[in-house]
Amino acid sequence: MKTQASRLLPSLFEQVDQQWPLTVLNVGPALPETVEFFSAYRCKIHFADLYPELPLRADEDRGITLDRCLEDALELPGGALFDLCFFWDALNFLSNEAVGALAAKLRPHLHPDSRAHCFAVHNSKTPAATTFHGIADAGHFSVRTRVVQPPDYQPHPQGELVSRLRFFQVDRSVLMPDRRIELVLNARL
Repeated sequence: MKTQASRLLPSLFEQVDQQWPLTVLNVGPALPETVEFFSAYRCKIHFADLYPELPLRADEDRGITLDRCLEDALELPGGALFDLCFFWDALNFLSNEAVGALAAKLRPHLHPDSRAHCFAVHNSKTPAATTFHGIADAGHFSVRTRVVQPPDYQPHPQGELVSRLRFFQVDRSVLMPDRRIELVLNARL
């Protein structure tokens, strides 16, 4: 495991009081460094690893809707209101329709101060990253090499992605060396 400095990750934690309860959604695997980082907080963290569920698509022949696919994959805890959501690059493996459906699924779990983090691409020709991320500390990501590339890579440029995540607005964005864009989002309810 390597680490990579983040210019935006610290902004997610600067207003978080370690003594107050925190509820986190991590759309990705439960990495040990992420679990260890959040163990310093009074925290409930929900891991929803979408990667093994990809591709997320409706199957009309079997009566499975996209909404049902997301519901089964996310298994969101009833009544939870997320303070922080980490999407990492998972949104780039979802269709535009699935990103919109994910936003709708999350809406009841957001409050006016909810914040999110994700990666978008500079343009739609950007190749899929061969890495995935967790949180090493408040200013660094952990970086791990993917053993298997998830299917259905559908990169979303920043504007397209944010228009689909209709309950969020961009707070800050930074172009990273690999031509991806790191985004911090605020809830827009």
